[in-house]
Parts: sequence; structure tokens; C-alpha cells
Amino acid sequence: MLAAITTTPSARDRLVDAALELFATHGFQAIGLRDLAAHVGLQAGSLYHHIENKQCLLFELIESALADLLADTKRRIKGASTTGERVRRFVQAFVAFSLNEQHKLVLITRELVNLDEENKQQANTLKAAYCAQLQLIISDELQNSAHPQAEITLLTHAVIGMLYGQAQWSDEQLNEQQLTDVLTRCALRMISSDKRV
Repeated sequence: MLAAITTTPSARDRLVDAALELFATHGFQAIGLRDLAAHVGLQAGSLYHHIENKQCLLFELIESALADLLADTKRRIKGASTTGERVRRFVQAFVAFSLNEQHKLVLITRELVNLDEENKQQANTLKAAYCAQLQLIISDELQNSAHPQAEITLLTHAVIGMLYGQAQWSDEQLNEQQLTDVLTRCALRMISSDKRV
């Protein structure tokens, strides 16, 4: 019988995981490199063997989180044919991310402001690509209602704002399916009510 192979995470992997946890729970500004090094059992100076600097580490974490959310959203939406099913899958991807990747969600919502301008621009490009997934669904649904693009963009941001807001404010203990159902109904009502106006 073969023994299970266990791999010990590399120092860099431990550092990235610790940064994700510490930046999300205490805030990027509150955590220094010495804190991070102490958390993973390294000397502060040795961190530079694994990262360029704290800013680059934050960007790496946020970029990875946004890329994960975007990729899962695209994967889930693929193949859905109706507006209702496409919206449900968009919401489902967000709900799964918010429940399973809470630290990543905190970084996206709270710590993006701490990025330098160049990194913030790159992160905003990923955010725009994520928004475009929903905006396309809404545009397809409202195509015959002569809504200006600015209104469709505003509606897209309102639905995404509802999703992020619920994740930040709610302490309801709904399971993933229940949360997806409720938020999908809310999103579809927002979209369909705008269609009737």
C-alpha cells in the first residue's frame, strides 16, 4: 500500500496565506512586515526572498481574488440560456465566493484603496471585466426597452452593490442555496422592474 504523500507548504505559500488572513482581519495598514514575518516564523529581512514588498503582496492577493471570482463566474454562466438562469448563476458564483473566500472578499471590498495607482488600475480592469458579465446579461434582457447604456451600467452596479452589501452587512445564517435563491429573486426584480419603467 502506498503511503499518502503530504507536502509541506513552502515559506512563500505560508506567507501569502498569512498575509491574506492578517490583511483581512486586521487591515493592510495595521500589519507590518515584522508582524507578517513573526506570524509565519521568519525573520523580517528574509521576507524579501519571497516578496518584492508589502504593496506588491497586497496587489497579488487582490488580483488573485478578483481573477478567481471572474473565472468562476464565467464558468458558471457558460451554457445558461435564459436571463433568469444567467442571473442565478452570476449570483450563485458570488454567493459561493462570499461564503468560501471571506478573506478574499474583504480584501476586494476594503483594501483595494490601499493599492498604488498602477496596481489599482489593473485591479479595476478585473472589476470591470466582472461587471461586464452581468452588464451583458442585463443588456440582453433590456435590449428592446431603449434604456441608455448609462442606465444599464447603473443597474449593473446596483445589483453588484446589493450582493456585496449583503455579504458585508448580513448576519443571517442562510445556507448557500437559500442565499442564492433570495438574492437571485431580488436581482431579477431589479432588472425586470427597470424593464417595465
